[in-house]
Amino acid sequence: MRASLLELARHDWAGLRCGCRESGAHLPETFSKLLEAGAIEETVGHRLDGHLEEQSMLFQVAPHAVPVVLAALQEDLPRFVRSHLLTVLWRLVTGESHRSEAEAGLPDLEEDCCAAAREGIWQLYQEAASGDVETALDILEFVDLDEQRFEYFRSALAARLKRHQP
Repeated sequence: MRASLLELARHDWAGLRCGCRESGAHLPETFSKLLEAGAIEETVGHRLDGHLEEQSMLFQVAPHAVPVVLAALQEDLPRFVRSHLLTVLWRLVTGESHRSEAEAGLPDLEEDCCAAAREGIWQLYQEAASGDVETALDILEFVDLDEQRFEYFRSALAARLKRHQP
């Protein structure tokens, strides 16, 4: 049993608008295939691009996807899946509501994404400390409301990287 798949099952994806102009009903399968991929070729047709966001313009499904991504980042994932999820998360916290979502009464989806990401802030710091430092710090720059903590971690990680460079 995987926490990411349980979190995925918790949401009514069919009742949410997706960036592909359909309901989000197909997202559980897309997420599942992505999370179960053992080779990059297995992700073809099962990536999140164009569904949660399109050119950093967010859709209704986006904030609901954040906890799924955070749960997945706690799991043992192939590097290509982890990288995709971090990039997607960065787009979600730095994006803005698509015009159609703003017109539908959801003008602040990026704030909802940031709030959801804050619930996994220590997972993001762990990712910065042991994984993709730059992408995780880029996410944290938008998510962490404690600027002193963020600057402390950024400085400590930069010093560590500097010590380990040849």
